[in-house]
Amino acid sequence: MTSRTLHATARAAQLRRRPLAAALLVAVAMPAAAEVAADAQADKTPTFDPVEVVGEAVEKASSPKFTAPLLDTPQTISVVPADVFNAQGAQNLTDVLRNTPGISFSAGENGFATNNNNFSLRGFDTSGSIFIDGVRDSGNYARDVFNIEQVEVAKGPAADNGRGGLGGYVNLVTKAPQLGYFARGTASFGADATDADGRVRTTIDLNNQIGETSALRLNLLAKTGGVAGREHVESDAFGIAPSLAFGLGTDTRLTLAAQYVSQSGRPDWGVPGAMVEGTVNYNADAARADTDNFYGLKSDYDDNTTTSISARIEHDFSPAVSISNLTRWTETSRDAGYTVPTGYTPATQLVGTQTQFFSRENTGFANLTNLSARFGTGALSHTLSAGLEFTREESESDRFPTITQPATSVLDPDYLRAVQGKIAPVQTSRVKIDTVAAYVYDTVEFNEHWQLTGGLRAERYEVEIASRNADDSPQGPDGYEVGETTLGGKLGLVFKPTENGSLYASVNIATLPPGNYLSNPDISREGVNTFPGLVGQNNEAAKPQRAVSHEIGVKWDFFDDRLSTSAALFNTQRRGVAITGKEPGVASSPEVLRGYGKQIVRGVELSAVGRITDAWTVFAGAVFLDSERELGEYLDAARCTAAPTDYVAGATVADCAAIVAGSGGVDGDELAFTPKRSANLWTTYAFGNGFTIGGGVQHVGDSWAGRPDDADRLIPNGRWGKLPGYTVGNLMASYQFNEKFALRLNIDNVTDETYATSANWAMSRAFLGPARSYLLSADFRFW
Repeated sequence: MTSRTLHATARAAQLRRRPLAAALLVAVAMPAAAEVAADAQADKTPTFDPVEVVGEAVEKASSPKFTAPLLDTPQTISVVPADVFNAQGAQNLTDVLRNTPGISFSAGENGFATNNNNFSLRGFDTSGSIFIDGVRDSGNYARDVFNIEQVEVAKGPAADNGRGGLGGYVNLVTKAPQLGYFARGTASFGADATDADGRVRTTIDLNNQIGETSALRLNLLAKTGGVAGREHVESDAFGIAPSLAFGLGTDTRLTLAAQYVSQSGRPDWGVPGAMVEGTVNYNADAARADTDNFYGLKSDYDDNTTTSISARIEHDFSPAVSISNLTRWTETSRDAGYTVPTGYTPATQLVGTQTQFFSRENTGFANLTNLSARFGTGALSHTLSAGLEFTREESESDRFPTITQPATSVLDPDYLRAVQGKIAPVQTSRVKIDTVAAYVYDTVEFNEHWQLTGGLRAERYEVEIASRNADDSPQGPDGYEVGETTLGGKLGLVFKPTENGSLYASVNIATLPPGNYLSNPDISREGVNTFPGLVGQNNEAAKPQRAVSHEIGVKWDFFDDRLSTSAALFNTQRRGVAITGKEPGVASSPEVLRGYGKQIVRGVELSAVGRITDAWTVFAGAVFLDSERELGEYLDAARCTAAPTDYVAGATVADCAAIVAGSGGVDGDELAFTPKRSANLWTTYAFGNGFTIGGGVQHVGDSWAGRPDDADRLIPNGRWGKLPGYTVGNLMASYQFNEKFALRLNIDNVTDETYATSANWAMSRAFLGPARSYLLSADFRFW
């Protein structure tokens, strides 16, 4: 295992224009200086013992709402620790989530401004269910992991943190001060055989004990360069995350933390779908194009800043009773203009392009209080967690028209063909959501073999939308208001035949009310495109959607609890999915909410995480899914009548009855972009002489193109073909020269596969996975 630090990257030429980034890189890139400093420090008597970081299996989720260890939690939970994703060279949340099977990424109109920032979990959109230290983190942006200790993925409907979570949720756990001291960093350089610029990244992690019970921790990030496999694309970042803790090891503890991250660069929005073999728009001439071709403009930009401040206070009344309060404020601002390929004309070999814009500021304030207690009632033992939560989240956005740009050659695109500056917004919008929630969870132990874990969460959710034209006149959903009181929770029975194993059966329930637009990627579009689903799923009159999941599974630890394994069989129903349409066969009828359908996802998930031996580690998982839409013949015909060509090219309203009757409709179809199979494997072996080798495989099966689970429009399977599956292999080798210095080489996509990770609904554009790339990293430990 490597130390819990992130890899760092920067092109020398660009660093010369960024003195602070250069200083950070130089600070960790001079091992001789580090050795001198270390020798000087060794002459002094240290006040505190150094902290050693050793990779261990995660036994419990970070949230107090999990009242049992992972082994005894009746739910599938995947935890990706920092030493796993650091060894892989992962830099953002998207990279980390590739370790979790059952996740698919969105692009194009399925994620208008996302560039793979949006994703689905077990078929259901999960982009609005991302949390940092248990607090919802709204907004559409790339989340760097330089200050992250582990990433937790809860599978299945989860009301733990409130609205949404129909497929689960993701929680990022930030680094915190510790008693003891350490100073470590990573500098890395990445390159590949394409015309992409080199990539340099540096991170530093400092922890210093400043008293018997206090500590200060500082994490720093500097990054500059290109993006693997993408010509002309740039990605720069700077981050700083200080945290200060008092009372460590005592009954009362206070932790203050802040984080600031600035990211900028020239974004990439993919290639024409015609370049991707196996897609409905594939063209042999287009496929001759270099896969690193950039179809955007030199003037494209994507600037993002995130700022957060938090305070956590904890007090132990006794070894069995404690209370905590977390207050967190966040602000995320993103301003972007990017040019996307919109189609390909074989006769001319030209690619059509458009420039789109995104401008949005998200702010959030949360106050979370939790009481945890262990106690007995007669022969029963309880581990209880109860709490209150208050949050306010707001989003303010400018909205813009789409600008058509000159077409460009598919074989030799010219990124200087036009210059697109910023334009004035034509509309604005504001979304405000207030939430008040109370919850209680409890694990009841009847005896050494039987446990019951469950709980309820009641939540009052209120959303308001203001939508205005440039002249301040009302537009569209201006005045939209929805208020809902929802109830969700979970209940699971656990049988432990032995101390290191458990079998369980559980039911989980989560609710999604209308109007949840805080992470919506379409927010900067003009007109009705800004707030999708206002006729259907987000209609003020629509009833809340509810997901109910049944799961049975087994969890077992082997090799003296070094290796944790699990297998789960699950069935999730998303109920109350609003279906819009016209009266079947009546083209002149209005398109309104016509009824409700279901979405069903069932499958099996397997995992193995930990150490097989002291030298051999493994992190593996696999998911096999079967998804289905249920809406009935009437709603299918109503949907076809509203948009006949969504069902069959050139179809008219008069054709819809025959299309639906002939099984050409949507009823019974699989969910779009929901692969039946996905799996990942990462394993390392340490030889004991400082040399470690590792490698991994990621497999994602093919999936139907179409509209995602949260869209009102429905596209039958086969209308736009499939997104082909792929299998990618990665390798790693590292050598620990001494306790202060190690080198690591990562080779990703070893066989140099050409593959698409996502595409828009009509397959007119796709995002390609990176070509074979190399990352050389140096890990330094100063003391």
